[in-house]
Amino acid sequence: MEYTRVKLRNDLTVDDIVSVHYLEYTRTFAFAGELHDFWEFIYVDKGRVFITAGNTEIALETKQLYLHKPMEFHSIRCDGASTANAVVVSFDGDCQALHSVAGRIINATDEMRPLLAHMVSEAREAFSSPLGDPNVKELLRREEQPFACEQLIRLYLEEFLIHLVRADVAPTEQPPIPIQQQDFQNQRLKSICEYLEQNVESRLMFEDVCKQFSIGASALKKMFRDNVGCGVMEYYGRCKIERAKQMIREQDMNYTQIADALHYTTVQYFSRHFKRCTKMTPSEYADSVKRYMRHGG
Repeated sequence: MEYTRVKLRNDLTVDDIVSVHYLEYTRTFAFAGELHDFWEFIYVDKGRVFITAGNTEIALETKQLYLHKPMEFHSIRCDGASTANAVVVSFDGDCQALHSVAGRIINATDEMRPLLAHMVSEAREAFSSPLGDPNVKELLRREEQPFACEQLIRLYLEEFLIHLVRADVAPTEQPPIPIQQQDFQNQRLKSICEYLEQNVESRLMFEDVCKQFSIGASALKKMFRDNVGCGVMEYYGRCKIERAKQMIREQDMNYTQIADALHYTTVQYFSRHFKRCTKMTPSEYADSVKRYMRHGG
């Protein structure tokens, strides 16, 4: 029996990556703007930003994104009242299909957001250039990378963009999807994570989480180990550090006040935990924000 090979068709291809940024903006950050001959999108991970596309200013809220066409002038600023985090990716290739979705606010779906996280994670492994520096114009390869690291960046980006196009052409009415046990667990995990994130300025204990969600200790530990890759309280500690970084960028509190607000026993313990999670002391992080954002906020 003879077999016939089918050459797979590429409807969207990314050839070059120009930049991958995960940016933590101060509340007064403002970038005057630029235009270039490649694609760029911005996804707001936290907070709100205002972008300019051509002559129009647009507000982007958390979990929203905007895709700029090549040669479209664009700028960005914060609202002056709160900080914001954003993923900004620039790329080029055979991307004609993207013209159908460029130029408007898009709500990122549950399929898209993990792809962004994977993309940023692989970019940290592939390149030595700091992803939090908006002034970086060239991604510098690390001498040692995990196997196929750059290929994964391209695959995650292409899959993200395909979901973007598919979401635009998807039918408005979808058949009902039966609720499965896995769906219930994913929703429960999401609720627990949101609960931890919303209570970073409290002193939650592991037992508090079990009681709040009526879940046994072993089941909760397994849920986080299998789906998050760390323990419940480790995740809670990471949430506290993300809030601390936001407070540092807001510049309203000193380190002792931040440690107190997040219920650390001492400012020294806060500083040690901060450095363990970010590889920087709070002072070094504050200096890096000022250095990276000096052209704006």
